[in-house]
Amino acid sequence: MPYRIIWIFCLIFVGGILTLSFLNKRENTAISPVASNDDKPSVSFKNIDMIINSPTGQPQYKLASPEYWLYEQEQKSEFDSPNIEIYNKDGSVIYATSKKGETYNENDVITLIGDVEITQPATNEDPNPLNIFTDKISVSQSAQQVTTDLPVTASRGSQKITALGMTLNLNTKILQLHSNVKARHDP
Repeated sequence: MPYRIIWIFCLIFVGGILTLSFLNKRENTAISPVASNDDKPSVSFKNIDMIINSPTGQPQYKLASPEYWLYEQEQKSEFDSPNIEIYNKDGSVIYATSKKGETYNENDVITLIGDVEITQPATNEDPNPLNIFTDKISVSQSAQQVTTDLPVTASRGSQKITALGMTLNLNTKILQLHSNVKARHDP
């Protein structure tokens, strides 16, 4: 059993090194205006579990996915059924799941698509977790915020709120609902 864990770790480590090498090569190579093949990934992985670090080396988020594709020409990544842990600057963690996901801008912006669920765990100040449900949402690490313009449902304990669009500040934990806000409180 310990050899299997070491073997899995080695595969993940080698995959990470190959991805970093590939990305480094991409930055140092001029891309010629040759017709691109938009529908075929440059690199693909199965059953990944990786941590994306900021330029300063601090963990930004952990991504686990059964399938992951990297598209060199478009400078984007796509993944299926992601489970994501978003590490905030204050040390807290927010969890996210969806049917699909994409990253752009050197992995700073994550777009989650289809049955998106964001969970902000309970804290000492608020013993009820915040759960957010929508169809598409963007997470920006540099801006430290989660946003959508689509219908959203947020629940915390016996409170349930629906709205059209929202912004969640990851630093302050303040949820701003954009419009058409309706609230319900079940005793």
